[in-house]
Amino acid sequence: MKRRAELTRYWWISWYQPTDDHRPLTYPPNDAVLGWWCSGERCSDGASTLVAHVRSSDEDAAKAAIRTDWPEAGEWRFCEPRSGKPEPGGRFPLSDWMRERYAQCER
Repeated sequence: MKRRAELTRYWWISWYQPTDDHRPLTYPPNDAVLGWWCSGERCSDGASTLVAHVRSSDEDAAKAAIRTDWPEAGEWRFCEPRSGKPEPGGRFPLSDWMRERYAQCER
């Protein structure tokens, strides 16, 4: 039997959100999403550029977790695995619900 640490990975994922309102359907979003941020807009059509840290077993599960709260997501910019405990940078401040989720991450 695999240990939980072997089943769980962390992903840094980004996509273009084509809706006028880029917020997730639920607040806070589902438990797999550790944090999310709007990092800008695409010049050609104004689609929001979103990024998120996601906890999942694989890339497909990470994308499925995003589509749970952003069902229009599908134009992915990247989905990169991260080793160890995810740490957001200074550009991406944590809100209250994010601090709780990051605190629960395994090392």
